[in-house]
Amino acid sequence: MKPELSETEDLSLSPQGRQDQSRQRRAQILEAARSCFGREGYAGATVAVIAAEAGVSNGLLYQFFKSKKHLFEVVLKDLVRDWVRAMVPRSGKSGSDPPEAPGEALEGMFRRSVEFCRSTPLLPALLSRDPALQLQRIQVASADRVEPHRELVASILRSGIETGEFRADLDVRSAADLICHLQSHYSRRAYGNNPRYPLTPAIIEEAVRFVHDAVRAR
Repeated sequence: MKPELSETEDLSLSPQGRQDQSRQRRAQILEAARSCFGREGYAGATVAVIAAEAGVSNGLLYQFFKSKKHLFEVVLKDLVRDWVRAMVPRSGKSGSDPPEAPGEALEGMFRRSVEFCRSTPLLPALLSRDPALQLQRIQVASADRVEPHRELVASILRSGIETGEFRADLDVRSAADLICHLQSHYSRRAYGNNPRYPLTPAIIEEAVRFVHDAVRAR
């Protein structure tokens, strides 16, 4: 259980301090919710269980989230946001790594997406308990990311055409759509853990090679 947070606002704090305290409370509740949903599933992770793990009362939790459903939706949206961030190509702005060339960026997005799904326990934990319902919720949470994802891939393809790395006759919109579907499909297989559709290293390597062969300049 987390250390219990104060239920009342500390009036000795400055307005900025009170805002920081509020953000801390909300973040601690979200961290506990993510852990509980991953461990207990949606049905088993009650508000009381989540509040206890966060070290707050039910009442304080409801000050930030209207219901368990609302809390779950926020957890999923944050999860999808982290997923998208994991896929974004390296820009080189941080100084730690050089920017990725277009071909490297496409491959990196594919590999990082699969690895994120493979290494995030919340996804398989939810799907193992109520697959149809949870997959639907994940898809709803991801819906507003579909077009930005496709446009990101399209921008990489256009960059590759400009540098001569990719085919000049490439239909960018169609190719971006196909690559996004491939990436999404194999990412779902990474967290689905379905023995009928295993995701082996050989499959990932073949998928990456397939994408490279489809877009690279001859």
